[in-house]
Amino acid sequence: MRIPLPFLFLAAALLLAAIPPAGATVYQTADETYELSAKPIDIAGSETGTTFVLTEGGKVLIFKKNGEHGEITVDRDFDRIDANAGGDKIFLSSSRTRKAQTVYVDFQQQINIDGSPYLGPEDAPVVMVVFSDFQ
Repeated sequence: MRIPLPFLFLAAALLLAAIPPAGATVYQTADETYELSAKPIDIAGSETGTTFVLTEGGKVLIFKKNGEHGEITVDRDFDRIDANAGGDKIFLSSSRTRKAQTVYVDFQQQINIDGSPYLGPEDAPVVMVVFSDFQ
């Protein structure tokens, strides 16, 4: 007995349709939403929770998990951004100019030195803080 080929295809399609799909329920939660001052071109994140947004006009907007944020100016030709795991280095590239650049990023930390001993004028434009242990 010979079974026609179209019948085999129809039987296979019906058999596959009868198998329930193996799917999982996927839940979505927005972690962070940023209000940007310019149109975004690309975005990168680090394992430390720092987010870098490359925008039109040559700006990189930087958002840290602890609420700190800042921005740096870069070449307007860059159209791609990536970050290392530590969040202290970003990688920029331009497909148009075939240029790439590595930029180290760090936030200036404010340290309260009120009541601490000091040398020099109190209103000095630069303050050098030295942490030491005199045991």
